[in-house]
Amino acid sequence: MMKPSLLFALLCLLQISKLGFCLKEANKDKNRVVSVTDFGAIGDGKNDDSQAFLKAWESVCERGSRNTKFLVPPGKTFMLKPLAFVGPCKSSSISFSIRGNLVAPGYTWPVGRYPTWISFDSINGLVVSGGGTIDGRGSLWWGKGHTRPSAMHFNGCNGLRMYNLRHLNSPRNHISLSCSKNMHLWGLRLIAPGDSPNTDGIDISNAIGVDIRDCIISTGDDCIAINGGSSFINMTRIFCGPGHGISVGSLGENGEFATVEEVRVKNCTFTNTQNGVRIKTFQNGSGYARKISFEDINMVASENPVIIDQKYNNHGSKNGRLNSYQSCHLTSSLGEARSKSVNGKGVKVSDVRYTRIHGSSASDQAITLNCDADLGCANIVMDHVNMVSATSGHKVFASCNNAHGSYVSSLASCLTKG
Repeated sequence: MMKPSLLFALLCLLQISKLGFCLKEANKDKNRVVSVTDFGAIGDGKNDDSQAFLKAWESVCERGSRNTKFLVPPGKTFMLKPLAFVGPCKSSSISFSIRGNLVAPGYTWPVGRYPTWISFDSINGLVVSGGGTIDGRGSLWWGKGHTRPSAMHFNGCNGLRMYNLRHLNSPRNHISLSCSKNMHLWGLRLIAPGDSPNTDGIDISNAIGVDIRDCIISTGDDCIAINGGSSFINMTRIFCGPGHGISVGSLGENGEFATVEEVRVKNCTFTNTQNGVRIKTFQNGSGYARKISFEDINMVASENPVIIDQKYNNHGSKNGRLNSYQSCHLTSSLGEARSKSVNGKGVKVSDVRYTRIHGSSASDQAITLNCDADLGCANIVMDHVNMVSATSGHKVFASCNNAHGSYVSSLASCLTKG
């Protein structure tokens, strides 16, 4: 006969084992991976898998666990019609793992005012990664006028992390970011032909705290564009080309008030680009672009390596760039609310520093500072900015209009001191 003490001990062990099993199962369920194939996605690149993706998203978004993974499995290609993943979600962090491929429909579709193929809205703590490819089939759209969809748009996605993905041939912008704070993007490849219209790599608008690094961007428009309402934007080790370079703006289109500040571009290479580092504003707008730095930049046959253009005119609107997508009001970590009290008409450009810009220019005019006669550009600093011509036997020069600042061992001796 078993002693009571031994029986009690065995019962305790059974209860502990059962509790451990239950905890293990609960934890497994808590961090469960939700695959789109669990909801009927086929992944043959032909059948429409949109509804399966939305059902899988609903399951993930409603799950209350801290870490939940939405999985696009490898080895398959999923055709998706335009769709939106919308929050807020119960989970504080959702991983959207694209290990397989996503492809747009093999036809165009009617688009509205803010056209997007795949959008994410009001999802905090979102992580998008996986190693897959996102193909927007943009060639179906490029000959059809200005109304074309962006491939991916993230709006109100604070704390976004996006990495290790390949984007091909967006109809318009490859990635658009708006109305969000504290976003990090790295290890991306964004690719479209150099003559594809308005296929910006990354467009930023009304965003505070964006860090982009270690990306290869080859498109038909700006590799990265920083639009109004944006501040504390850092770009490091960006390889751009072909494309239109990295641009602050355009700002002030259609008389709008627009501000950009605290932008840093560092350790970047521009190869066969139409522009290198650019600031562009419309004369009929208002606002400011200030506290901007470009440092350790290498130009390889860039047509306009350094350019400020306060008289920008793109001869035809892009039909709603990102800064027209959403109206939102963010307060920067500087602690100051955006104010519309601006001295004078136009977008004021000031406190711009160029440090160690080198390489080759495809045009003889390597530096263009075309500033407004009334506003001018203030406190422009050129520190060791020197380039050579990409054409043997040619010399490069700088052109300055109403640009005030200083230079040290730089080509831009045309700057007016002050």
